[in-house]
Amino acid sequence: MKARKAYRGLLSALLLASATVLCSAQYKQWTAPEPHDGLKLELVKTGLYLISGQGSNSLLRLSANGLILVDGKLPGNYDAIRARSKKISDQPIRALILTNYDESRTGNNAKFVENGTAIVAQENVKLYLASYNSSSNKPVPPAVTYANDYRIHLGGVDVQLLHFGNAHTNADTVVYFPNLKVVAVGDLVASAPNPDYSAGGSLLGWGPVLAQVLKLDFDVAVPSEGSTVTRADVEAFKTKLDTLIARATALVSKGVPKDQFMNQLKTDDLGWKLNFTPAQVDGLYAELSKTGQPLHAAELSVPGALQR
Repeated sequence: MKARKAYRGLLSALLLASATVLCSAQYKQWTAPEPHDGLKLELVKTGLYLISGQGSNSLLRLSANGLILVDGKLPGNYDAIRARSKKISDQPIRALILTNYDESRTGNNAKFVENGTAIVAQENVKLYLASYNSSSNKPVPPAVTYANDYRIHLGGVDVQLLHFGNAHTNADTVVYFPNLKVVAVGDLVASAPNPDYSAGGSLLGWGPVLAQVLKLDFDVAVPSEGSTVTRADVEAFKTKLDTLIARATALVSKGVPKDQFMNQLKTDDLGWKLNFTPAQVDGLYAELSKTGQPLHAAELSVPGALQR
């Protein structure tokens, strides 16, 4: 009888303990929901995370000696980025890599620098940010710049920064994680090509740049917007871009005037609707008229080029 009572007592204690743990877990889940900051954190590959929302996609790379971040989002999101990164690691963010100069990735530069992060970008980014006009935010220029190729080795992790030429801008950086076979392509792969001629962009140069990207050994590419894509997706984007350039070149060669050029440029079968501004039409028509040679920013006269 005593043994039976002892068994019942032990069973009751175990049930009570289980209920307490369950209630505690439910209470913790209820009191600590995912923050409503518009950011989403997801695993790309071991040691590499995608942070989407509130500006361009960001990539967080873990290392044994700190974190490496690709693109820092719109202004006002520094604390949210740090909160998300700390869900993965308490290590500081040692380096911020910029894929170009746009505010959707440079908006928190000052906060990163204030907290000890080194900003790295293609050398033209520094020039654009020095001239950046904004009443609410003037991004801090990068402290470290490069022309064509730069490597970061941190805590056993290798990252390669590459500039292959004029495409979306003349300041695009491709970020390659060789051991993971992942590449961050910024705006080089998008829902449709959108050259920034005010910043040395070139639709003619875009295809050759993607050809260089495709020489890298990767199976996952991360664009500035949307989900990750495959190597086959990048190849398909380049094929459509080459088709577009061939058609555009043919129109200019036939003497189609600039004011009729976009109306005659067929894109519906490519799945693209090109809403080019007058400045973009001017830039594209100009470079097509120059026997297919991409233009540099200095060759284009676009009023208010860096007014943002």
